[in-house]
Amino acid sequence: MPIGFVITEWTEDQGLAVKHKYPETQEVDLDDMMRIFYAHITGAGEAGNVVVRLEKTKSNVSSYFTGMESDIPLMINLMLELDEEPEMFGETVIQEMNEAILSYLKQSGAGISQKYEIVKELNSYLKNSLFLLDRLKNLTKEQRMVQIYSSEKGRKILEVLQDKAVSRKELKAILEEKLNKTISNIEITLDPFIKTGLVKQDWVEGDIDISLFLLSDFTVFRTPTVKLIENTKTHLPTPELATKYLEEVRKFFSNYKPTFEDNLKLALNMLNPDRYDYISLFRERAYPLKKIPKGPGESLEEIGEILKPMEKDNIISFIKNNKGDVWVFLLTDIEAHMFYPEYLIEKIRRDRMLGKLKKEVAIKHLELLEEAYKK
Repeated sequence: MPIGFVITEWTEDQGLAVKHKYPETQEVDLDDMMRIFYAHITGAGEAGNVVVRLEKTKSNVSSYFTGMESDIPLMINLMLELDEEPEMFGETVIQEMNEAILSYLKQSGAGISQKYEIVKELNSYLKNSLFLLDRLKNLTKEQRMVQIYSSEKGRKILEVLQDKAVSRKELKAILEEKLNKTISNIEITLDPFIKTGLVKQDWVEGDIDISLFLLSDFTVFRTPTVKLIENTKTHLPTPELATKYLEEVRKFFSNYKPTFEDNLKLALNMLNPDRYDYISLFRERAYPLKKIPKGPGESLEEIGEILKPMEKDNIISFIKNNKGDVWVFLLTDIEAHMFYPEYLIEKIRRDRMLGKLKKEVAIKHLELLEEAYKK
C-alpha cells in the first residue's frame, strides 16, 4: 500500500523544509528530499514530475514540482513501496491528486499549520487518496482498459501496436522519442495490456528481445443501460419514473456523437473506484437518493459529492417522482468494447510484401491472431 505524502517548500533563506506530511508518523529524511529536489532542478528547474528510488527509506517516490519560477517552489511527494510504480495507479489519477493538494495549500495563506480547518480537510483528502490508490491496484478488466485509454502513454502504445509488432526495446525507444519522457520500467507500462489480453509477449526466432503482438483492440463509448431499459417494460421502478427515464435516455442518445474528449471523461469516471462502484450498482436498478446503499460511516453528503461529477458528465440522472422524491438512474452506461483486429491481417501481409516486416515476425503475428480468433 502507498506509504504517505510529504510536501516540501523551498525558500532562499531556509532552503528545503517540510511543509506538511501525512500520516504524521511518517519519517522524513531531508537528505532524501534534497535528492528529489535536485532531480527536479537539474536543467531549467521547470514544473514537472520525476520518479526517484530511495534506498535509505526503502521507497519509490512520485514527485511533482511546481517549478523554481513559482512564488514558493513546492514538491508534492507520493511515497510508495519499493515494488510500487506510479504507473500502476495511472498518471491522470496522480495528476488530479496533485492539483487538489495544491488547491488546499493555496487556501492556507502564510502558514498551513495555523489553519486548523484546512489542515483537517487536507489530511482527510490525503487519507482518502491513499485508500483510493490502494484500490487502484485491483482493477477489473474494463477498468484496466480505460486506464490505458486515459493515459497518453497507453494510447501511444496502442497506436504503435495497431501499426505493427515491435520488441520491448523498440517500443521503449519509440515512446521516449514521441513523448519526450524517460520510460524507467516498460514491464509496468505494459501490465494492463497483458492482463486484459490485448497484447501477447512472445519470442521470434533469431531475435534477442521479446516481441509484443496486438491480439485484440478496444474502444470506449456510451450505451443505454440494458437492465434499466428492460425494467421500464414492466414499469419499474414506477410507471411515472419509467416514462420519464425513457424520455431522458431517448433525448440524450438522439444527439449523442462519440468524441475523444467525451470518451476520456468516461474513462476517468470508470477509473475512479468510488464512481465505478456506483456505476456497477446503478447498472442493475435505480435507487431513491436517500436509500442508496452506504459504506461504513458514509454520509448522504459524501455520496452526493461522488455523484455530482457523474451527473455533470451525463452518466447518471436525478429524476423526481410526483411526491418530490429524487431517484438516481444510470442515464448512460459505459462500455470498454474489445474487438478482434481484423484490419491487422491485411496490413501484415501488405507490410511483408513491401519488405517492411520480417518474415518470422509476420508469421508469428498471423499465427497468434488465428489462435485468438478461435478462442
